[in-house]
Amino acid sequence: MKPVLTRFKLLYILFSIVMPVCWFSAAGWTTKHNIDLGEFIKEITIINVNDRQTQSAIWLPFEFNANAVGGKDKKTTDISILKSYLIFMVQCSIDRQDRHIFASQDEITGRAILESSTSAKLKPLASVPQELSAKLESIKAAMTGGNASAANMYFLVFDLNDSAGKSIIDSSTRDKLTLTLGSAGLFDRAEFVWHTPFDATTDAGACLKCGEKIKAKWHYCPWCGNKL
Repeated sequence: MKPVLTRFKLLYILFSIVMPVCWFSAAGWTTKHNIDLGEFIKEITIINVNDRQTQSAIWLPFEFNANAVGGKDKKTTDISILKSYLIFMVQCSIDRQDRHIFASQDEITGRAILESSTSAKLKPLASVPQELSAKLESIKAAMTGGNASAANMYFLVFDLNDSAGKSIIDSSTRDKLTLTLGSAGLFDRAEFVWHTPFDATTDAGACLKCGEKIKAKWHYCPWCGNKL
């Protein structure tokens, strides 16, 4: 029973870390509809649980970062550097009876590969520019509010563009990102897949045939089968 209770505690901690950034974002965006925060959390956060291993990844698109870093002073805060990167917060842990074993930054970085829908593959940056590193620490502080568990969550930073200089993701269209952590040491392989656009922030309107509300990712209306 103890491993199960401990795992729920870890999931609760992850939820408490994600929730503040969603509130930052919801307060800052100009949209034509209300943001579903529950949907938002599900879209950006993925948690893989396998036996005693819990591996999680949170994708932080530029929109989230802009509001978390800028806050009330976003008009005077230069966050343009964030547009050139894809940023994730990752935590990997193993429950061993009375303690947790957490993967280090180097261990997570060495396992990571990011793949786009066009099969472009990127490794995390080995060295993060100092200016960007400072922004990331601001994001982490805004998200976690000093939560002690954040010490074991690490950033993975990738270039937004592939070797040909083309952006590997367009979050405003139907696209996909896959972050893979290969098996290494004590940790099994883990895969995290995100689909865009974000349903929580995109007003897809209603089905032209039946009038039911639809989501941006859908290709067919689930209520009447109409192709969208």
